Amino acid sequence: MITRLTILLLLLITGFSSTAAPISVSQELVNRITESQKSLQALESKINEETLKYQVQLNKELAAVKALREQATTIQRTADEQLMSIEQLSDRINKWREQDNYQKLLLQTYLEQQNIAFEHTGTSDVTVNPEIFRRLRNELIDDLAPSWQQTDVISTNGEIKPFNVLNIGPIQLAYNSQLQSGGLLENPVNQTLPNLVKGVSQNAQAVQLLQLNQTGIGSVTFDPTLGNATKLQNNQQGIVSHIKKGGVWALPILFFGLLAFIAALLKSIQLMRLPRISKDFIEQLNAKKTSFGVQIPFDGAEKKLVQIALDTPVSEQRDDQIVSYLMQHQHKVENYLGVVATTAAIAPLLGLLGTVSGMINTFMMMNTFGTGDAATVSGGISEALVTTELGLIVAIPSLIISALLSRKAKSYNAKLEANAIQISKFAMH
Repeated sequence: MITRLTILLLLLITGFSSTAAPISVSQELVNRITESQKSLQALESKINEETLKYQVQLNKELAAVKALREQATTIQRTADEQLMSIEQLSDRINKWREQDNYQKLLLQTYLEQQNIAFEHTGTSDVTVNPEIFRRLRNELIDDLAPSWQQTDVISTNGEIKPFNVLNIGPIQLAYNSQLQSGGLLENPVNQTLPNLVKGVSQNAQAVQLLQLNQTGIGSVTFDPTLGNATKLQNNQQGIVSHIKKGGVWALPILFFGLLAFIAALLKSIQLMRLPRISKDFIEQLNAKKTSFGVQIPFDGAEKKLVQIALDTPVSEQRDDQIVSYLMQHQHKVENYLGVVATTAAIAPLLGLLGTVSGMINTFMMMNTFGTGDAATVSGGISEALVTTELGLIVAIPSLIISALLSRKAKSYNAKLEANAIQISKFAMH
């Protein structure tokens, strides 16, 4: 700033005598700026080259450090193994032996399932002919590229017919050009020949199988559950068969459930048919007073209470008669409600008893036949679970209905007792 002000003052003093001086100064500044930019670009290029060299060198050093760390880890592991105790070495050898025996067992099981002959050596090793592994390899390659093969199949009408069968992993597709039918195959356990699954493939699927057989291109339908959906459909059962699985303990549960249902139905009808209790009981009696007596504007229990008050003057005898009638009426209203409440309490206990009985049968079957056959022990488990289910199904509605009916009966009796207290000291004459 000071230099520029000085230049301006000199120019003012000289009166701008010369115009060439400013032009030369500006040209010199432009040249200097251009040279500075070139120097800056050269410096940046040099810095980039050196940075790249340093980066490459740094990567090499990092790779060397990584290799040294791996080498150090290997050396440390070797040193640790040298310092291992005899017990640790024995434990490691035992684990290796267990792994080796497990692999041998898997190989032996696979060879037995495939009906492949093998030999046992003195060290319990499994010896197999190498030709067998080549044959298994060829079969695996054939499975990866399946082809149609003619096989006898049981059709949907029960006849044995030759079908073209295509194995795609665990899925089998079949088609017969003469019958113009096809679909999925299933292999029942106690059956040597496969059969067509009923109710799955339609005419459109059969056409697609024909195209797949002839051209190798087609859209097919398959079961993603691998037959489990069909088993579930076949195992669907009704209510009666489901209850039968509960065994003998299902009968008392159903008996108490039916008894509670009948009692609840009758008590509901009885409570609904009871006359409504008047809120302004005394006011209505006063309104019906005449010179000839009192007209009774009520029905049911209230009418009986008014009749007692008319026939008996105010005394302890009237109170005793009113109390006696209230007790009789309360017993009538609350009668048989205990059946529903008892069912709600006893049904879960019967279900628990059935559960214990079923589990005892299950353990007896397991002790006799072992745990290998699930169908043998499933009967006891079904009995245990079904009885528990039935007990809860009976108990829960019974408990709810018992609470509702008891509340209705107690409310009715409480209102009736309130009116009885009012009428016990009411002068009727």
